[in-house]
Amino acid sequence: MHYQQPPQTYIGQVKLRVADLAQSVAYYTKVIGLHIIEEEQGKVSLGTGNKILLYLEEGQNLQRMPDRHAGLYHFALLLPTRADLADVVKFYVLNRVPFGASDHGVSEAIYLNDPDGNGIEIYADKPDKGWKWIDGEIQMTTDPLDGDSLLKEASEEEWTGLPDGTVMGHIHLYMRHLGEAAAFYNNVLGFQAVVSSYPGALFVSTGSYHHHIGLNTWHGANAPSVSPDEAGMEWFTIVFPDEENLQAAIKRAESVGLPIKLEMNSYTLIDPVGSKVRLTAHGH
Repeated sequence: MHYQQPPQTYIGQVKLRVADLAQSVAYYTKVIGLHIIEEEQGKVSLGTGNKILLYLEEGQNLQRMPDRHAGLYHFALLLPTRADLADVVKFYVLNRVPFGASDHGVSEAIYLNDPDGNGIEIYADKPDKGWKWIDGEIQMTTDPLDGDSLLKEASEEEWTGLPDGTVMGHIHLYMRHLGEAAAFYNNVLGFQAVVSSYPGALFVSTGSYHHHIGLNTWHGANAPSVSPDEAGMEWFTIVFPDEENLQAAIKRAESVGLPIKLEMNSYTLIDPVGSKVRLTAHGH
């Protein structure tokens, strides 16, 4: 999990607007396996241990976002071990929870959608010494997951949710143009491209991770942004390793005229498709 802590810049938390809070909380606790950390009227925070990973807030009369949209494709919960992923898959198989699955060469992953249609990935990384790089690009695949091999690592114990040490591993976003996506996430926020040859997609990271952010144009150049009266992502957090790196990103944003809003211990920017991005420093 060292790619999700200093000296890397990484994804911290996600906040969603949800149409039915009780339904979403039931889904994220019973199916995804997060637990409630804080609760107040119309709002719930969820995570593992005492670490908040996801905020949910109920909106009034929210519409469902269109299937084809710009913004969140999925957020991805990274598990500490392959055995942890095996436990999740075993639980889903036994309880007939539908999910997608892939072997990406660098990781093994399963995919679900929450009641509002937000995508969720749950994954475990393979050892990084086995990741393949060619000409500066990491080699990722989309192959079938070997479920038989995976399930051999599952525990005999009853599954009680995602383990402590689960983190927000990465986020994947629908964009309209990869050039403007790279200008924002690489040139301003300081991520580096690790895959740029995949059709319609760009994967970026810090510290040679396979990706902290996935960016794709698979919904097209005229995909509509998700509006505030639709269920969907309210914001996500990018965590810089220290104040110096955070302020450097703020200066780069100011130099290209991006509006910046200071809120509590974070700075808010709006990305090219209207997603709210909160910038903060590790430990804040």
